[in-house]
Amino acid sequence: MKTSLTALTAALFMTFTASAAEVITIDTPTLDNTVQKVYSVYCPFCYKYEKAVTPNLIKNLPSGTKFQAICLENKGELGVESCEVLAAADTISHAKYKQAKMAMYAAIHDKKLKDVKGSKAIKGNLAAIGLQAAGISQAEFKSALSSVKAQEKLAYDRTIALTIAKKKGIPAIVVNGNKMIDTSTITSLPNLDETIKNNL
Repeated sequence: MKTSLTALTAALFMTFTASAAEVITIDTPTLDNTVQKVYSVYCPFCYKYEKAVTPNLIKNLPSGTKFQAICLENKGELGVESCEVLAAADTISHAKYKQAKMAMYAAIHDKKLKDVKGSKAIKGNLAAIGLQAAGISQAEFKSALSSVKAQEKLAYDRTIALTIAKKKGIPAIVVNGNKMIDTSTITSLPNLDETIKNNL
């Protein structure tokens, strides 16, 4: 497993330049000591980041830095329901959020289920996969989704996710709200860590 993740990480950062990563100023609200990642479960590169990059990114953040995952509703036929499941699951526990997210990623990219992607996608099917993996009942989901925390999360993500995604695509990594790292210019995990630290 470790070897495969190492190879995957190397592939993600394959480049012939050792220059500093590019950081782009974007028109989104400024935050303090915050790193955000914009993603969609429909994005194959986001899935690779989820497995090979994000865990190290979070682990190596400077003390006191907040990490926020921002869900993009505008990608994929069932993008809205995937974000609703994740917002609701995270109000119950972060472990359930991760279980739901990885199950939906796997359904789309590993299992390539036809009823969750493309013209044959069936509303509710992707949500059902995420909820089942996290052990969340429909009643629990509805209650969690209607909570203030989940609704505020969905509303917040909508205000910035598409603006950020339109700039350079996803996954997108944003530091302090308005400084987006051009992930195509990142050469390694240490380079990413350094770029984040230098822009906090």
